[in-house]
Amino acid sequence: MKKIITIILLVVLSVFISQAAAATGIDEKLIPAFFTGTPASSSRSFSQDEITVNMQRLELLYRLVERDFLFDIDHKAVYESMAKALFTGLGDEYSAYIVSQEASDFSEETSGTYGGIGAYISKNYLEYRDFSKPETYMVNITSVFPGSPAETAGLRSGDMISHIDGNAVDEWEATEASRALKGAPNTPVVLTILRGNTTFEVTVIRKIVSVPTVSKDRLPNNVAYVRITQFTNSTADQVRKELQQFAKEGFSALILDLRDNPGGIVDTTLNIADMFLSDKTIVSVNSKNSTNNRTYVSSSSTLVPQDVPMVVLVNKGSASSSEILSGALKDNDRATLIGTTTFGKGLIQVVSPFGDGYYTLTTSQYRTPDGNDIHKTGIPVDIEIEDLQIGEEQMDLYMEFVNSGVVTDFVAEHPEYSQENMDLFIRTVVGENPPLEEDVYRLLLRREYLSEMPYDDRPVADPEYDRVLKRALEFLETGN
Repeated sequence: MKKIITIILLVVLSVFISQAAAATGIDEKLIPAFFTGTPASSSRSFSQDEITVNMQRLELLYRLVERDFLFDIDHKAVYESMAKALFTGLGDEYSAYIVSQEASDFSEETSGTYGGIGAYISKNYLEYRDFSKPETYMVNITSVFPGSPAETAGLRSGDMISHIDGNAVDEWEATEASRALKGAPNTPVVLTILRGNTTFEVTVIRKIVSVPTVSKDRLPNNVAYVRITQFTNSTADQVRKELQQFAKEGFSALILDLRDNPGGIVDTTLNIADMFLSDKTIVSVNSKNSTNNRTYVSSSSTLVPQDVPMVVLVNKGSASSSEILSGALKDNDRATLIGTTTFGKGLIQVVSPFGDGYYTLTTSQYRTPDGNDIHKTGIPVDIEIEDLQIGEEQMDLYMEFVNSGVVTDFVAEHPEYSQENMDLFIRTVVGENPPLEEDVYRLLLRREYLSEMPYDDRPVADPEYDRVLKRALEFLETGN
């Protein structure tokens, strides 16, 4: 089976506190006093004295090094190393200093708004190139965002990029292709496109683009399905748009999928929770300074009627802001949680530019509406069912089967997906008493068929091959 790495070809436009958001969850309103000019409390004078002494010692040590070190000193590198060490010394896995070299990538990951061409791409790992097959060594455009520069330039799903600004992409990994496409907004990038048997050049003008973090589908029995992959600045507007469209067309129930969502901006999460809850506590936040403690309550109006049944899908990868949202919906009896216990991250970080870099610092802790501290424990589900998983002891067998190419060969011989072909694959290729669970082989074959489909034609939700989603549909139908 082909191994493909998928990334987003977009570029950050600017860096602002309001755009910064840790993937582990933040509340950007809780900015430390020394950045806002607010006088610091004098209650910790001993700590202040200790800081002064330590800084004096550090300066003396730095001066000694500068005087006696044989070689030239890169003072910027030294400063950034000291800044990183300061946060490392806190012993908190969520607090860190992000140096200038990494700041751009960090802000891209956390803001959700970028400047770029507005397309998803994929590219094979270099070891899987076959120069008789362009799709294995060129950059594949898998999806073009509506209204994006890529769409304006006439690009579409299935196009392949052979050159970026005249440079061949053959020897590049996907991340290198991404960097080549990045640049300041309103600047051009020239792409050489292979479409079918035709090759042509197109100039794309980079613009600001919002990364889609929300996808939707309509499932059997008129059930609306919305998946959120991360909470960025643009996520709430995306969710609102999809829910309004469902409301316009009508739906019987709603499934909100937060599986493997690592979190993001807390304010975005509060806005989304407000779409489902009326006059209910969403979350309580406690800080070092009790005057900053807050309890957030939803407004009286909702976007989704209160009588519409609702299910939230979570797993071990649902963390931070995902847990704020799922905890609020569960504790207020607004939704049934299905899946497995969430990650268990009840801490909130502030993320802010500092110098040429960023810092992320744990400043508060939150509790669910029922007062539960979920840090290190997670939120238990109402109905427990695990996603299909491969145990560590089975990974060698799994990878051996994946790399054997038998799935790709079978699809090439039987290009039409059908239940008959699925059964044929299990009967003739997998055989009786396979070393892995039979559903693993079925899912691998299903994914290979989906990979051969145009990106825009692929289903967002696939309940027949997603046991957690299938269980959610059963619950909505039967009530248990």
